[in-house]
Amino acid sequence: MESNNFDFSAIVKIVRKNLWLFVVVGIIAVIISAIFSGPAFMEPKFKSVAVVYPYNINTYSDESETEQLLQLFEASAIRDTLIEKFDLWKRYEIEKGADKAKFFLYEEYNDRVVTSKTMYESVLLEVMDEDPDTAKLMADEILYQLNERIKRHRNQWGVSRAGSYRKQMEHQLALIDTLESRIAEISKEKRVLDYEAQTRELVRAYVDELARSGNSKQSEDIAIWLGQLQQSGSLVQTLQAVSDYSAEQYGVLASKYLDWRAIGYEDINYLDVVVSPEVPDKKAWPVRWLVVLLSLVSALVLTLIFLAIGKFGK
Repeated sequence: MESNNFDFSAIVKIVRKNLWLFVVVGIIAVIISAIFSGPAFMEPKFKSVAVVYPYNINTYSDESETEQLLQLFEASAIRDTLIEKFDLWKRYEIEKGADKAKFFLYEEYNDRVVTSKTMYESVLLEVMDEDPDTAKLMADEILYQLNERIKRHRNQWGVSRAGSYRKQMEHQLALIDTLESRIAEISKEKRVLDYEAQTRELVRAYVDELARSGNSKQSEDIAIWLGQLQQSGSLVQTLQAVSDYSAEQYGVLASKYLDWRAIGYEDINYLDVVVSPEVPDKKAWPVRWLVVLLSLVSALVLTLIFLAIGKFGK
């Protein structure tokens, strides 16, 4: 009595018994897959490749510069620019007003434009298209748009921060002007020019006058002037110290303003392209031998399944 248990030995028996059937199915599968994987049915696609490192990029959080660059590659503005410039609606044969047209367009774009992180912390850009020249031009445009996007962002950031420091400088300058005006006003009104030097000279003159004439009218005038100087001199010194410190801070703000202003108008590259896009001379898809191999394996497995069902399914 024949066992109904399906194991490896049973598979071997099926193959041996139907060897010629497997051979015929395999030959047919190879022929059909070779035909349908040809250019008449599957239009070849060519791949243009670029490898870039981030350069002069500041990270926003804990992500690395490479991870940030990967995010920037996926910016919708870059994608939309390529859709417009290369008329990808027509190129991908998607009707613009159709239902879910954008979804299918973006899916096709994401299948053809792929970025990934390499083991060396660089970013690999792969662009596929039926035309090798277009694949190269699209890769070039992506790199250009990415660099311009980073540049615009940094320029805007620099101008914004420079404007903030400019406002602080204006406030600081107004404070310095107020302090200097107050110092000048007190100095003129109270005859305070150099507090320490004036105090030293007035005390000397007062002592000399007392020794020479006693409590004369001139010694009284000197005493009054000395009293006024003592009252207002310390205030002038305090205001002058604040003014000096404010001027020092103004210099710090001016330095930061100039640094950010330089970023606001800098025109530099932010991508170090170590492998530039080239026009590919060999198709990247379909991989014909792989299509044939998968078709052959699939056909043989399906044949085995149908034979097994026919033998053990009774």
